[in-house]
Amino acid sequence: MRKLTILIIVIILTNANTASAYWIWTPESKKFVNPKYAVKDSPKEQFDWAMSFYDAKDYKRAAAEFEKLTRHYEYSEFASRAQYHVGLSYEEMGKFYMAFQAYQKAIDNFPHIENIDEIIEREFNIGNLYLARTNPRILGVDIITSLDRAVEIFKKVVDNAPYGRLAEEAQFKLGEALKRSERYDEAVQAFQRLVDDYPNSRLIDRAKYEVAYCAYKSSLKPAYDVGSTDKAIKAFEEFVETSKDEELSKEADATIQRLKDKAAEKSFSTAKFYESQKHYSSAIIYYQDVVNKFPDSSFANEARAKTEELRNKEKAR
Repeated sequence: MRKLTILIIVIILTNANTASAYWIWTPESKKFVNPKYAVKDSPKEQFDWAMSFYDAKDYKRAAAEFEKLTRHYEYSEFASRAQYHVGLSYEEMGKFYMAFQAYQKAIDNFPHIENIDEIIEREFNIGNLYLARTNPRILGVDIITSLDRAVEIFKKVVDNAPYGRLAEEAQFKLGEALKRSERYDEAVQAFQRLVDDYPNSRLIDRAKYEVAYCAYKSSLKPAYDVGSTDKAIKAFEEFVETSKDEELSKEADATIQRLKDKAAEKSFSTAKFYESQKHYSSAIIYYQDVVNKFPDSSFANEARAKTEELRNKEKAR
C-alpha cells in the first residue's frame, strides 16, 4: 500500500511539473495561461514573433500569430501589416480563398493601408486562379464552384478601386466568369458596365461583342422569347456597325443570320399551325411576318408562296 501511495505521489508531482512548464497563473487575468499561445507584451514583439514563423516558412503558425496581433492590438500601427501577412501566409499555404478573405479584411478594416494596390493585385491574381480552375465535384455534382469564387473576387477588385489599374480587366473577367457559369443575363450586365464605365478601354470591342453573344445565349433558353432574340440581333448589329475587329465582326454576322433563321422558323411554324387549323387569316399574318422581317432567311421564299396561296383560298371562300 505504501508503495502504491508513493507511486501516486510521483505521478502527481511529475504531472504538476509538466503542467507548470506550460501553464502559469497571471494575476492580471486571474487565470492560467499557456505562454506558448499567449500574446506578447507589445504589438512590435508580437509582430516580430509572428514574422519569425513566417521567415521559417511555418505559415500555419505565422497566420495564427498575425491574427492574434490583429485581435489584441487592432489599433496599433502593426495591425494592418499583420492582417496583410495573414493573407500572405494563407497564400503560401495554397489556401487561396482564405487568402482573399484576409486581404479583403485588410482593405475593409484599413482602407488607407499603404500597399493597397499590391493587395488588390493579389486578389486579382487569385480571381484568375479560380477562373481557370475546374470545379471540384462530389459524386458527379459540382460543389462550391470555382467560378462562383471568381465572380465574388472580381466584383471586389472592381469595388475596391473602380478606376484602378486592374478595374477594366477585372470587370471583363467578371463577365467571363458569369458567362462560363451560364448566368447570361448577369454577364450581359457585367460586360455592358465595362462599355458604359470604361468607354476608352482596350477591351471595349470584345465587351460589346460579349454583350451581344451573351444576349444570344440567353435567347437559346428552352422557353423561347422573341424579345430576347430581337435584343440579341440588335446588340450584334450595333457591334458590327462600330467594331474595328474584322474577325469578331464576321462571327457577329454569322450569329445574326442564325438568330434571324431561328426567329423566322418560329414564325413559320406558327403560320403552319394556323394553316393546319384552317385559320388562314392568322396564318397569313405569320407568313407575311417571315417575308417582311427575314427576307434573307431560308424560310422567306416558301412563306411568300404560302401567303399568296392562302390569300387565294381566302378569296375562294
